[in-house]
Amino acid sequence: MKTKRIKLYNVLFFIILIIFNNAYANELMSNNVTLDYNYSKSKGNGKVSDLSETYNLTFENKNQLYDLQIKVLNFSCMYETGDKNIILKPNSIHQEEIEDSNSFKPFWWWPWGCEGDDKFLKWNVAIYEYGGVYKSCDIEIRVSFDIWALKWTTAVNIENNNNCQLTITATCDGEDCKNMTVFPAAKNIAITIDDYNAWAPPIITSPKPNSTVENNYITILGKGLMEDGTFPKIRTNFNSYNYSVQSTGDDKNWMGQLWIGCGITGEISIVEIENSEVTLNGPPCGATITSIQNGQTIPAGKYSLSGRVNSDTADHDRNMQVEITGYKRDGTIYSPTANYTPNVDTGTGKWSLEDLDAVCGINYNVSVNAFFMLSDSKPTLPSLVGTNISYRTPDCSIEITNPKDHEVVSSTIYDEQNISISGHAADGKVTVELLDDTEEEINIIEGNAVNNKFEVKDIKIPIGFISIEASDSSNQKSKKVTILSSKVFSVEAKNDSVFTVFSGTSMQNIIGGDKDQDFIPKVEISYDELDFSEEADPDEKGNWKGESKHYAKRGVYIFTFQESNNNRDYAVRDEITLKCTGSDLGMSCVIQ
Repeated sequence: MKTKRIKLYNVLFFIILIIFNNAYANELMSNNVTLDYNYSKSKGNGKVSDLSETYNLTFENKNQLYDLQIKVLNFSCMYETGDKNIILKPNSIHQEEIEDSNSFKPFWWWPWGCEGDDKFLKWNVAIYEYGGVYKSCDIEIRVSFDIWALKWTTAVNIENNNNCQLTITATCDGEDCKNMTVFPAAKNIAITIDDYNAWAPPIITSPKPNSTVENNYITILGKGLMEDGTFPKIRTNFNSYNYSVQSTGDDKNWMGQLWIGCGITGEISIVEIENSEVTLNGPPCGATITSIQNGQTIPAGKYSLSGRVNSDTADHDRNMQVEITGYKRDGTIYSPTANYTPNVDTGTGKWSLEDLDAVCGINYNVSVNAFFMLSDSKPTLPSLVGTNISYRTPDCSIEITNPKDHEVVSSTIYDEQNISISGHAADGKVTVELLDDTEEEINIIEGNAVNNKFEVKDIKIPIGFISIEASDSSNQKSKKVTILSSKVFSVEAKNDSVFTVFSGTSMQNIIGGDKDQDFIPKVEISYDELDFSEEADPDEKGNWKGESKHYAKRGVYIFTFQESNNNRDYAVRDEITLKCTGSDLGMSCVIQ
């Protein structure tokens, strides 16, 4: 009997619980409680018609300078949370709809569904400066059911309100709802974010106060904008100009450029910004060489000089001078002092002098001078300030420049000819030695190098391969040069009775020639119209003769003669063309 009573009590308890829960749900759905809540369309699977409410939400960034980022952090009982990441430009507005959920729960303690539960949506709002977070706060919209008033309420809560560095206001249907609830739940929610302390006056970050700049043309660096969001302007106390600046591409950093005379102390500042002055010293007056160091050794040949110049005016910069003097190693003058006017970029203070010649074995002294006025009381007496440096080229290596290695030298149809040999060497005695293709000495000639150049003339040499080597007074030897001394390429037409035979001179046949390779030349004779050709072999003296005898009683015939050899190092001469006219006495030929 006792057990039956317990079961009966349990049944009665659950009946009462169900009746109470349904009564609570019905009350929430009555006009007095739900206000503007409506049945919505099916959500998700379409099996349940959920209760929901939509809200018109407005964010406004009232900041004059900075972008505002609004990111969703968390939410509960929300169907639609709007944009997850909002970027608001200064003085701009973002509007969207959000929708909460009041989905049905069979019991008030049921863990699923949102009926009667708080609905909230939380964001982080942040201002960024120079690539990082400048100021930020967390904001929450919360919709709650007041069980005493039996009404839904709305509040916009600022977490850690006392520590929030941003100025935030919130209204719900026009009423102030920042950190307070309003009745009934609002349809229109507006949140404004501002930072009244956001603007900081622009400042000059470079050059540093009381620093001395290196050049007339200097770069000014700074950061920050004017209160209206524009870039500042720079002014000076040493001229009447205002200088514009431009962005460096890095947030609110900027740069500008201006001219300051050498040897003065001046002041730069930002227009309309108090206490923005920076005092600086102009560069030292004068010109410097930066491309070559004092005492440096440079290669012989073409070179250039460059450096910097600082003066009191751009016109004086343009009048700077460069003086160069060349000296031999013994101190005597090689090249007298020459004056040059370099190219000067007055914008950067850089000067340059191009296309100069440096000769081996020479010491050079260079001075660069810039003009500037000594004082205002002596405007017609400019002073010179500059730099004087010395540099040198390496000692001259001895080198034969004429004839060239593997050159074919020919000037005659005979077995000997005269040649000249020239090159570069240190001043003094030069010895030239000539050897034949068997390394036997042909001749030794002595000469002198003057101004690092030497030449020996009218040296008689035989035909054949000739090796030439030169040495100076320190017994430094040149690279050996090998040439082919050859007869000129020639053609002669001779008549034997009524027949014509061709002969002439060419390169000679040499057994065991250059690099122990037999040197075998050929002369090809061709007459295209008759499809005729033959080869003639020059002998060891370079003389050749064609085997064919040609007869023509009339008509005009063109013969072509072309050299060839089996060594590509030695270039053949141009072909020769003969125009031959037939007659009863044989052909008469002339060179075309």
